[in-house]
Amino acid sequence: MWNIGRVVGFLAAFQCLLHYVCSQASVSSDFFKNLDCLTHDYDHLSCRWDTTYPADDKIVYNVCSTFSIPTMCFETIGNQLQAKFPVFSTFDIKIEAKNVPGNPSIRFQKSHFDIPFVPYPPEIHSLVADYQSDVLSVEWTVNSTSVVGEVNLTCEMNVLREENLLVQNETVVEYWFPNVGMFHWNWTSDFPLNCSSHSVKARCFVHEVQYDGEKRLSDWSATKTVNGSSNINVCFPEDIVVRVGSNVNFCCKVKSGSQIKSFQFMSDTQPFVKLGNSSGGIRLRNLQMSEASGDNIFCNTSEEAYIAGTVVFVGYPPDKPQDFSCEARHLKVIICTWKEGRDTGLYGDRETKYSLYERFSGISTSCSEYNEDTDEFNCSYDITKEQNLHEFLLLARNPLGTSNTSLAINVSERIHPLPVETLITRDSSSTAVYLSWRLPGTYTSINLSCEIEIKSIHGETETRNLTFDGLNNSQYSCDIDHLHPFHVYDFRVRCSSYDYFWKWSDWSRTKRHTTPDAAPSRKLNIWREIIWSPEGREIKVYWKQLTVKEANGIVTSYKVTWTPLHSADQSRETLVPANLNRTSINLTSSDERDYVIYVVAANTAGSSPPSRITTVLLPRDVNVEKFEGEGNGINITWSPELNVSCGYLVKWVPSSHPLDSSLMWKRFSSKAASAFISSKHFRAGVRYNVSLYGCKDDDYQLLKEVITYAEELAPFVAPNFTVQETTSSSILVKWESIAEENLHGFLQGYLVYVVKQQNDSSFTKFQDLVRHAETKIKNITDPAVRMLKIEDLQSGTSYSLGIRAYTKGGMGPIKSFTVLTSDNAVGLILAILIPIVVAVVLGIVASAICYQKREWLKETFYPDIPNPENSKALQFPKNVTEGSKTIKTMEMNRCTPSSLEVVEPFPKILDTELNSPLSDSGQIPEDGSETQDHDHAGIIYTQPVTHEDTSNPVLDGSASPSVVYIDIRSMYHPQANSEEEPDVDFADGAGYKPQMQLPISTVNMDNPTSTEDPVAESSGYRPQGHPNTWAMDSPGSPTSMGSENASFGSPCSVNSRHFLIPPMENKDSLKPTHIGWSISSLFQNKQEE
Repeated sequence: MWNIGRVVGFLAAFQCLLHYVCSQASVSSDFFKNLDCLTHDYDHLSCRWDTTYPADDKIVYNVCSTFSIPTMCFETIGNQLQAKFPVFSTFDIKIEAKNVPGNPSIRFQKSHFDIPFVPYPPEIHSLVADYQSDVLSVEWTVNSTSVVGEVNLTCEMNVLREENLLVQNETVVEYWFPNVGMFHWNWTSDFPLNCSSHSVKARCFVHEVQYDGEKRLSDWSATKTVNGSSNINVCFPEDIVVRVGSNVNFCCKVKSGSQIKSFQFMSDTQPFVKLGNSSGGIRLRNLQMSEASGDNIFCNTSEEAYIAGTVVFVGYPPDKPQDFSCEARHLKVIICTWKEGRDTGLYGDRETKYSLYERFSGISTSCSEYNEDTDEFNCSYDITKEQNLHEFLLLARNPLGTSNTSLAINVSERIHPLPVETLITRDSSSTAVYLSWRLPGTYTSINLSCEIEIKSIHGETETRNLTFDGLNNSQYSCDIDHLHPFHVYDFRVRCSSYDYFWKWSDWSRTKRHTTPDAAPSRKLNIWREIIWSPEGREIKVYWKQLTVKEANGIVTSYKVTWTPLHSADQSRETLVPANLNRTSINLTSSDERDYVIYVVAANTAGSSPPSRITTVLLPRDVNVEKFEGEGNGINITWSPELNVSCGYLVKWVPSSHPLDSSLMWKRFSSKAASAFISSKHFRAGVRYNVSLYGCKDDDYQLLKEVITYAEELAPFVAPNFTVQETTSSSILVKWESIAEENLHGFLQGYLVYVVKQQNDSSFTKFQDLVRHAETKIKNITDPAVRMLKIEDLQSGTSYSLGIRAYTKGGMGPIKSFTVLTSDNAVGLILAILIPIVVAVVLGIVASAICYQKREWLKETFYPDIPNPENSKALQFPKNVTEGSKTIKTMEMNRCTPSSLEVVEPFPKILDTELNSPLSDSGQIPEDGSETQDHDHAGIIYTQPVTHEDTSNPVLDGSASPSVVYIDIRSMYHPQANSEEEPDVDFADGAGYKPQMQLPISTVNMDNPTSTEDPVAESSGYRPQGHPNTWAMDSPGSPTSMGSENASFGSPCSVNSRHFLIPPMENKDSLKPTHIGWSISSLFQNKQEE
């Protein structure tokens, strides 16, 4: 092979000419099709073509190429040829088909400008799949004849899944030089390689800068394939462990012919990717810490659910061990402890494993012990040789990674002894105990310091430290003194290195021990009270019981001895049981001597020192003072006295129980000037009597006496109160004092509530009365006042009253009731008299006015009745047409009346209605009054009248008298409507008629034919008979309207409602029959005058 670089400069001048020549070709026929020539290595020319001949692979061609002299010819079979490629030269090629009729041929000229350079396809030598890391590793080479010298290669790599699905197309740039061997390329799959087969192919491009012709990519190399897993119905990766926050892809492979329908992750359906005909995968992002058993992944097919699955464990790599520490429990073993740190979330086979490595000895130990109580891991290392300095490396490992920490120690400086064992106690005396114990381990080369804890069951704790020489598994002992007799103690021991203190050992188990008892070491605190009576004196002696520490044992009894003061008489004594703290000494009235009293406490080991007190009480007058407590106690002050030699004593007792077991006292030194007694000795809300005594040569003198409350509370009850007096404007209330045991504090006053009730409401609750907007509050600040007069109230009004007491501790409950104020008598009298006086005054004024205007009133309201004889109504105008129906007149007969109506009481004759001609006329009375009479009937005497055809038939003719009976009740029946009036009504207006126009039913018993002439029935003047039935009221007055049997009064004119003058002889019978007042009665006396 020759070098292209040697001839580049020589042939540069001929490039344009060669380019022109290479495009020339000569074709003898259309036999040759798609002729194409190229070079793979710059030395040989490869040409291919197509023909129209059916068996073109049997054709023999004669090829002659001319690029130098002589011409070279050769034969080839098939539609291709290989010839020498004269690079950078023009060559002429003639191809002739020898065994084809007509020997078709083609001739063409070419140069390297027309010949493209196409490298040989690369060759893939190796394709390896790593199923753990899902990486494909590819090795390939290129044909060295395709390159000249050092050159860059650009190769295109294709990865196919299931032989037809392109999943990766990547361009790789390599550098080729003559000694190069294999080229390498790795590809990591996003899904596990187990679920499907993968294939790789490649093609390359050679960057040959010296070749001026066209350069092309090589053809694709042969495909190299690796298969997936042969298992079916499986998912990959299997039981994988990943970090929190990882993105992981999973795939499943099912049997051939099945289709994956869905994927499930932790019961949630996930979208999936189809990887092949029988495989699929899912992508999970940002995974969080899984459960201890892992998170499940399933795939489902249309035929079967949960056909395949896998588990993913998500956690953290091991954290650096925390609090790593190593120490020697004794000189033969080292214990190292540490804490895990952050929880990895991985358990079982995937949990963190620890190993301890000692650098100097090269010993490595696996560690797995875990203490749940301390939440620590521990690992022991045995010391095998005399070695003080040790360097440890602690390594933590799990599937996600490793971590480590280190520590160097000196054993002698880190001694942590083992716990003490076998603790033993025994009595040395009532105040000392012998104590021994055993300490396991080897401590022969060091000194030990042991701490002994002494704890009394009463709460006192004491520690004592002792030093011992280190021994090998030996006993240690000591004496514990200065203890209290008859006390229960708990002992325990711990030890440490005295030379280099590191840590105390754990405490030993507690050993309890009780010391023997002894005689009481302290005398009793005593007091006495003297009660005088006619029979004599009673001396009550009190003492405070000793504590266990003071009694040095169990007190079995108390002995009280009393002896006359300054006398040689024999003393007397009494024994008091241990459960009592007081006794009484009774002296007769004849025994007026003072006594000295001694009290001692006794137990099985002896008696206490005697306590002494006398019955002498030095005289002194003191006033009882009121003192307010401070809430947390009582602070009493006094002025020190020089003659007080044996201190002061403060005594307090509840006021309600002055001499009982609740009496208490406290002693103070002679220099004291105040005494504070804590509130724990007092009960809240209870009054106490507090007395201060000064001790002068064992005799006591009362110096001060106060009453006080350590803590005041609100009163427990409300005061009982009553109403003493009520007036129209005030209420006087009085209440009782509250008992001392119910006050619970010093009374400061009372609050009285007053509120007027509205709408009959009552205030049954405290809040209703206190919070009412109109409530008035009276504050009585003087506790001695127990009466209050509430003034400025309204008469006849209901008030709600309430009262409550208050102390410094607060308000007590309220008691309320309702009070009604009295009516105001003066106001009531004035309310009655004022209207009466006004009415009388108005009556007098009205009477005076009426008297002055009596004539005008008479003419206006009660005019004289005119004489019918003087009436002009009977004077008719002469020009009036006779027979006119519009003019109604009446003519008076001076002799006898045309008819006389007499009303007499007699039983009703008929039940049937007696009709009168007047009733047929339908005339309604003028006044329209309605009256019924159940007990009267009437008789009418009428003068017969003969009617003729004349306009005034009542003036002509005479008639014989007739009697007609009428029913008075029918006179007051309601009248018919105007629509029912008869056509003929002229008879209604004939003659003079009284005012009452009543329908009168008339039956003429003597002359039945009289009923046929209604005009005759109504003719003439008919006064009422029996004036004694007349009423003096006007028609329509209240009295006349309300009486069924009363008549309408005396006859009246048709146009007047005033009474006619009755006959003089009947005046007495015309008195009013009613009780009442009317205008007519006002002027009755005036008429009689």
